[in-house]
Amino acid sequence: MSIEGLILGFIVLSAVVLVVALPLLRRDAPFDQQAAQVARQRERAQLYYERVLRNMSDLDEDHALGKLDDASYAQEREVWSSRGVQVLKALDTLEAGTLIAAQGAEDAEIDRSLDDAVEAAIAEYRARS
Repeated sequence: MSIEGLILGFIVLSAVVLVVALPLLRRDAPFDQQAAQVARQRERAQLYYERVLRNMSDLDEDHALGKLDDASYAQEREVWSSRGVQVLKALDTLEAGTLIAAQGAEDAEIDRSLDDAVEAAIAEYRARS
């Protein structure tokens, strides 16, 4: 092997080692527990919102097929619409960095806190109406 080939091989090897080692040598910011909790609660709220949308879609389909009368459909649709609005408000709260459930809460506790917040907001809305 020629000297030029050895030098070129050493340069390529050095570049590969540098690319692989650079992320390991970089110092990241310390782990933010609050941000992780907000992200986890945001994920749970988004799952709840997707469930609301799925239920509203099922309601629309049942009404279109004639399985639900107009009164029941309107009542159920209003309830699920209110829940969707409240979940979106909870998502806005989470976007601001404020937790819905206590820090370190498990998924079931997050879901229960989200349900409680949604139901309280719906009850408050109904009391005003």
